[in-house]
Amino acid sequence: MTAWEYWIETINTEYVISKDGNIDDSPSGDLIILDMLRSHGRDGWEAVAFVPAAPEKHFKGNVKNPWLFDVVFKRPLRDSE
Repeated sequence: MTAWEYWIETINTEYVISKDGNIDDSPSGDLIILDMLRSHGRDGWEAVAFVPAAPEKHFKGNVKNPWLFDVVFKRPLRDSE
């Protein structure tokens, strides 16, 4: 039987903040998602769930951000880790 390891990452599909703090040249939501999937896929992770994230775990007050999602990844557990 295969043993699995899991990773959960929260992403904002509305914008990406650059190293200098700008969001002006941010890619579209589709490109943000594809970049994350490709990046983790190269490391052997497979996305198995994509669900809305609870805004209250990321912001204080009543800030709503409908573009936050939790992405659940899995990959076979590596014996050396």
